[in-house]
Amino acid sequence: MSEQNIGNRQIREAVTIDAMRVFDSCCSQDCLEDLEFSFDAASQSVINNAAYIKSKCIEVTSVAFAIDPVPFNKGFYSVNVTYNFNAEIEAYTLDSAVPTVVFGTASFSKTVILYGSEAKAQRFISTEAPAPSVASPVSGCTCCCDCSSLPTAAVNIAAPMCLDAQLLPAIPPSTDKIVTITIGIFAIIQLERPVSILMPAYDYSLPGSECPTNTDTPCEMFSRISFPVNEFFPQGIDNDNGQCGCDSQNNTNTGGSQNNTASNSTNSSSGGNYGSGGRMN
Repeated sequence: MSEQNIGNRQIREAVTIDAMRVFDSCCSQDCLEDLEFSFDAASQSVINNAAYIKSKCIEVTSVAFAIDPVPFNKGFYSVNVTYNFNAEIEAYTLDSAVPTVVFGTASFSKTVILYGSEAKAQRFISTEAPAPSVASPVSGCTCCCDCSSLPTAAVNIAAPMCLDAQLLPAIPPSTDKIVTITIGIFAIIQLERPVSILMPAYDYSLPGSECPTNTDTPCEMFSRISFPVNEFFPQGIDNDNGQCGCDSQNNTNTGGSQNNTASNSTNSSSGGNYGSGGRMN
């Protein structure tokens, strides 16, 4: 490729890079109502003695995937995603205002269908061992053709929201009380494949600044930090910069009239079409 001027930089050459291309993706907004949590023996004993509970923190500890081709729909795959949760729960008794903190676990699975394209070539990398052949649960034959061509599933998850927590009485014959938590979760599930892409290269990237060598004492470093005024004086609604999309349209000022010309504009949406592939009807 001949050199071309773009701004103040020149394209030196065309280079090939390996990247994971997203062929399809979808937004997932799930309200997991009354998801039952389980506990070890010591934590369950605390739950059984509790009068009421509160849940402060919930996190996704791991995610498991199962990908299967959709019959009669080439290029489409059924993606089963299993979320594993860990919840921090405060258990209160009637005679104590200080809670006992215990941790419970739960899981939730959902299935989506996405377009993942097709590939017949196997991919081996020198730093990785080849995947072992897996026997098909249907035919018993080793999966020598289909498994190697499966796309890669990925999920991006926002911090789960604890919407409600309940302590329910035991159901006979069990004597253990039950903890259910309603969780709100936002995620983006996508199917990817490794591809080689040709891209223009300007030059090798060099850092724009030197690494400083700090020999100051901790107090000297502290003296150069600006006083955090905003930490001591909460900001009112008029000081909101309108970062949220809703603020730009519903901003109401009680102190006087306001020019709403810019706020009345309508934001366009792309409709959530993240992938280049089609959806299966």
